[in-house]
Amino acid sequence: MEAVPIVPAGFVHQGQLDHELKNAIAKLPDREVVRVRHSIGVDSTGDPAIFFRIVLTDLASKTDSLAEVTGRLSGTLFDELRPHENWGLIPYFNFRSNSEQENRNDPEWA
Repeated sequence: MEAVPIVPAGFVHQGQLDHELKNAIAKLPDREVVRVRHSIGVDSTGDPAIFFRIVLTDLASKTDSLAEVTGRLSGTLFDELRPHENWGLIPYFNFRSNSEQENRNDPEWA
């Protein structure tokens, strides 16, 4: 039986969210995204949230294009999932380059 976290806006069915997220991630360019992980919890104000951890390719992490890349990727996930409207979750996006992740070796990002 799947866990269903209760949030004020309703219920989040993890299997359904995972399915929608998989479809949204498939629309992200492989040349920019190594992988996307997420978790559901509460933010610093206690509101229900979804936290995205996105590992970018080193090329996509270049300073001269980073703002454009992260904005576009966040926008795609936001538009595809509509996390607040569909799930009652406030989205938070965190990015890391593949090289940075390899140096940190953080399991939550693996």
